[in-house]
Amino acid sequence: MATTARGNMSDALANAVCERCQTRFDPAERIVNSNGELYHENCFVCAQCFRQFPDGLFYEFEGRKYCEHDFQMLFAPCCGECGEFIVGRVIKAMNNNWHPECFRCELCDVALADLGFVKNAGR
Repeated sequence: MATTARGNMSDALANAVCERCQTRFDPAERIVNSNGELYHENCFVCAQCFRQFPDGLFYEFEGRKYCEHDFQMLFAPCCGECGEFIVGRVIKAMNNNWHPECFRCELCDVALADLGFVKNAGR
């Protein structure tokens, strides 16, 4: 039975094509499987810079895969306090985006993300 399973796998790969370049795979080459999508190792790259992903880490947005740098540059908002990119929870307040830990009271420095706030004279 193991031979049949291996044979079925070989048959499936013989007919498979790379998601990016739409060409078949050489039997000896390494193949990347990302959620059932198959890629040549050199075709599994960032949609923006076309470089391979460091340590295999990538972000996916609208079906396209991006390295961390390009994902942040293209899609991550910047924090109104520290200026860094925000990946994860974003607080939207006072016409800006904030890290939860950066959105703080100007008088007592308490984090306001889960408490609510009152705006006074633009602060």
